[in-house]
Amino acid sequence: KSFCKTRGMAALMWFAGVLLFGYSCCCYLPYRYLVGFEWPRLRQLLYFPLAGQLRWEHATQRALLLRRLGAEEVSLTTSDERAVHAVWAEPQGQNAGGGGGGNNGEGARPVVLLLHANAMVLDDMTDWAQYYLSLGCAVLVLTFWGYPDPAEEHAAYSERPDAPGSPDAREAGALLPGEAAYCPSELSLYLDAEAALSHIRTARGAPVERVLVHGLSIGGGAACALGVRHPGLRVTLDQTFASMHAVSAHVGKGLYEQVVLSKAPRWSRSFLRAIAPCAVWLAAWLVVALAFRPPSAAERHAPHCAVLDRLDNVGKAGRMRGDLFVFFAEQSMPRRRAVSPSSPRAHPRSSETRHDEMMPHHFAERLLAARYGRSQPELLQARSLCVPGGHC
Repeated sequence: KSFCKTRGMAALMWFAGVLLFGYSCCCYLPYRYLVGFEWPRLRQLLYFPLAGQLRWEHATQRALLLRRLGAEEVSLTTSDERAVHAVWAEPQGQNAGGGGGGNNGEGARPVVLLLHANAMVLDDMTDWAQYYLSLGCAVLVLTFWGYPDPAEEHAAYSERPDAPGSPDAREAGALLPGEAAYCPSELSLYLDAEAALSHIRTARGAPVERVLVHGLSIGGGAACALGVRHPGLRVTLDQTFASMHAVSAHVGKGLYEQVVLSKAPRWSRSFLRAIAPCAVWLAAWLVVALAFRPPSAAERHAPHCAVLDRLDNVGKAGRMRGDLFVFFAEQSMPRRRAVSPSSPRAHPRSSETRHDEMMPHHFAERLLAARYGRSQPELLQARSLCVPGGHC
């Protein structure tokens, strides 16, 4: 019996060793190989439009915005010496009441920092800026580094000796190395937002308690990072994702149904539907791991921004101490329904509520629950608002 037991244990250990070896060869080593490299094309799919994709008549659009808001252009410098462009506007006429920008007391005029979404620049935030100006707030609208701006020659930027990714920048220990010389990153978003808030506090004299940060979609990630580092800051998240993995899984679920299930043979669809949750979750996890490379030593210990966490906004919301408000989007779409021949006057359409195609409403619930907990449902309802329409 002792001999058989010893042989059984040996066989079990041998089988476990074979499984571990197979896992290492088939899963772990390929994963470590993939995440050890830069994937600039994948990163460029996450942040768009990139610099160089200039807009038609962008300079004319900027001039109209400045005239419409009575604003002035501002150039900011981040802690790693990058130039970021913004527009500063103050309320005019009957909306100009309130404290001045240089008053550091409680009567200081409120200031709103607007952070745009993907496929947008500061010129697309005009409606948000006008709304806050009508309330008597001053507004600073920022274009994230790497997004087009008429003030820069983006085509020549990558040829400059001090551009991130160049030999001079790497020797100087630049915080943003990489193959994509002018592609944004999680770190650049956080540093850009910090530079904007620093400008509001120093150049405009507004205390952090009188500042509201309004982040739209991906701009909400930078707004959350500011909320973690500055406890008195008020944060508004507008159609913002819970985490990059959550939004990747949500979008991947739709792609899986459209690309995989619709084209698969009928005999395999039941199996593919059964494994869909695991397959989508793993695919989203791998895409996020490849798009967000592990931070370097300089990035990991960067003292001027929040900790890099692959845009985990739920985690940041749990560490906030200031006020948090969340917008989410829904739209009513017409839905066809069968019309009985016996009722020719029946209306052929009915209303159907559809959630934001990219950011479903439960993202807002998760963000608020992380900040305030789930014990006060009335508070969570009061801190959120549904807006009509699709994403952004």
